[in-house]
Amino acid sequence: GYKRHITSEFLKDRYPYLEDINGHLKRDDVSMAFGSRLFPRLVEQLTTPGMAPETLCEALRTICDLCSNQENKCEAIASDVVAAATNLLMHESVLVKRDAARVIGSMALLIVGRSNMPVGNTAMAKKLTSSTGAGATLPRLAKLLFDKDELVQMNAARAMQAITVFRDGCQQVVDQDTVRKIAQYLNATLPDIPRTEPLSLCLLYMQTLAAVTMYANGGMKDLFGVSFIKNLLGFLERVPEDGKLPHAPPTESMETLRQALRVLWHCGNDPRGRKETLQAQGVRVITGYLMTGDPKVREAAVCALNVASLETQGKRDILEHSQEGLATLLNNGDSETPYLHETCVQLVRCASELPAYGTAALAAIGPLLQPKEALATRTKAAEVTVYFLETQSEGDRIKVPPVCPTDNGQSSADFALEECIDIFHNLVSLLHEPTAKDVAMRCLEALCRSKRPREELAQLLADSRVDPPEACRADLQEMASGGDAAENWPRRPKRREAAMGYVDGARQVTALGDRKADVVSA
Repeated sequence: GYKRHITSEFLKDRYPYLEDINGHLKRDDVSMAFGSRLFPRLVEQLTTPGMAPETLCEALRTICDLCSNQENKCEAIASDVVAAATNLLMHESVLVKRDAARVIGSMALLIVGRSNMPVGNTAMAKKLTSSTGAGATLPRLAKLLFDKDELVQMNAARAMQAITVFRDGCQQVVDQDTVRKIAQYLNATLPDIPRTEPLSLCLLYMQTLAAVTMYANGGMKDLFGVSFIKNLLGFLERVPEDGKLPHAPPTESMETLRQALRVLWHCGNDPRGRKETLQAQGVRVITGYLMTGDPKVREAAVCALNVASLETQGKRDILEHSQEGLATLLNNGDSETPYLHETCVQLVRCASELPAYGTAALAAIGPLLQPKEALATRTKAAEVTVYFLETQSEGDRIKVPPVCPTDNGQSSADFALEECIDIFHNLVSLLHEPTAKDVAMRCLEALCRSKRPREELAQLLADSRVDPPEACRADLQEMASGGDAAENWPRRPKRREAAMGYVDGARQVTALGDRKADVVSA
């Protein structure tokens, strides 16, 4: 027996004649076995009923220390570490819950570990789960958000952050109804500034929400209608001017602010998120971060403003609050990232569509002048067109260089010629209607104050492509030639804006009915 060649290092192979090779091991002694027995022994201790909390904490910390590389993580996951740690998330000891959350965060960095989390501890024996119950990992981790111990909350936040590093984890967070729990926790915490460092680090939940709202299907649905965006903006407004949270490291503070702005950016891609942001004065709050010292925070702020500019009210707020900050960013040159510069240019162009908002409204009103519409609708649309052609609003004076030069940026008449299809044909046909003759003539007069529309009308008359009434032909020809016949045309007293149903810059036409009003306001 002593002449054989031993190739195994296991105790039972090196000493085959020993009757008891495990007698020296204590049941509650945390020790590391060799090879494939390493993690199963630790898992056995984690799943042993009645084990002391100190022993459980030591075993959990040993697992965390050993799982610094992917090879050991794979072995630990294969040994059902995820199920054992999930079972301990509901342990009565605070110290055990802290370390169990750390283990979950470590295992979550591998897809195999995340794939075991929907199963949780349901595969364990009933006698082991009778006290805490069986279920998936994420719902149990979400319950730790409201634990009284701040370190438990912090470790749970770090575990959530690790789970949402990849897309499958983001979707799992949504499917397990964890986003709603995170929103509830943040609503209970914000807008107050955290008083301790662990609670400050809990705001890294922002990174979880930023990832979920970007990559998961339906990741934003639980954030709307619960005052989350309002509270988040209130928190951003209370942050000190230097951007540093009182009890958090500077890097963590800036990362928290960046992720909060990213959440607003992603939620702004949904109309519900944009409306809630604007109702909470979001543009004014976000503008304050355009001049912060961190370039990533500035970039996130520009992106958040960019989606807010899709709304009419967002354009107004940007015109009121953000001009100076955006101008400074555009003049910073190479000190800003190319993405920030491109997004900032896009934001300025989008906000400059605020013709407070005359020219843009003409394109929406143009289809209502067509002969297929009712005469009352066409008449009212012509009255609105007259207003926008004769009135230059504040937004119309903003000229941002487009990507390619255009010819319709000089006046409302040039814009109408380009964007309102067949506007001359529609207006000339209205001259045959006695009740709409005056307003149609005023529209033609306003159009002919610009050179290009005059040339277009002259060409239409010369080619007989329009058929005006004989009583109006001479006046139209003089308008097209640049004469002053239109100036002598009888005008009705200019109505007050309120009488015509104009509302603010959008000038909605209330008399056109619900469908027509929606088209005009669009």
